[in-house]
Amino acid sequence: MEDRTVWQIDAFTTSPFSGNPAGVVYPCDSLTAEEMLKISRELNNSETAFIQRLDGCDVQHIRFFTVKQEVPLCTHATVASYHVLSTKLGLKSGEYRMQCKAGLLPVSVESMPAHPRIRVTQKEGHFGPLLTEEQIMKLIEALQLKPASFYKDLPVQIVSTGNAKVLVGLKNKHELDALSLRREVLIALGEELGVPGFYLYTFDQADEQITAHTRMFSPGSGVEEDPVTGNAAGALALYLSRYTNRMPEGRATFMQGEAMGRQGVVSVIVNQLYATVLGQACTVFETHLLL
Repeated sequence: MEDRTVWQIDAFTTSPFSGNPAGVVYPCDSLTAEEMLKISRELNNSETAFIQRLDGCDVQHIRFFTVKQEVPLCTHATVASYHVLSTKLGLKSGEYRMQCKAGLLPVSVESMPAHPRIRVTQKEGHFGPLLTEEQIMKLIEALQLKPASFYKDLPVQIVSTGNAKVLVGLKNKHELDALSLRREVLIALGEELGVPGFYLYTFDQADEQITAHTRMFSPGSGVEEDPVTGNAAGALALYLSRYTNRMPEGRATFMQGEAMGRQGVVSVIVNQLYATVLGQACTVFETHLLL
């Protein structure tokens, strides 16, 4: 048995019990993928990060698991991991690189006593296919909405910055907050598209500080609803930069988690086809795992 530390970190917030919770485990070099999956199920967060190895404090090797499977990138768990690295494992302010299943990604850390500022530059954005009319009808059925609920001038499209999402715009925040899903229909549509995650957004009740309010559902990957989603925020920022004029100076801020009582905020900077997500986090608890 090896003594490992497990942290519960709330990301995209500086207040415990809000934002998006992530497990962070270290050290993990000797853990198998099956063991990591079991730990993720035990912690029961949307994702858990496993810090495997630190190469001279320049490159950090991290793997991410939902309760169901390994995923290539999880931005909120990246913010959580670098919060732990900075506040618990001695990582100083600076520019770093994270090696994960999505590739080698730049991460910067601005150290502070309690809440370091973390910037994660995601993979180059990729605009995938628009949903067909038939697929849109399945989406309407899954969300139990009407065609008039959707923005007519903004396509429902798959966009990826390392972990693809289906981006869906709704006109009314009340409808967004009050959604009642037919989850099996949504799971089947995600399987058809090869993308389990659906990121819904609205400009209703937006203001100078908040570009859009959002929710993210991915029951097909084991995440019924994700409180605050960094990967999807990066994809949405690129999407808005292409299709709208709502990205002044290439910046956007998204509020998520309100319907779950776990409000958090994600800020994004877009530079051509790259999205950099900015966030802070806070430690909720620290414990030990014997495995």
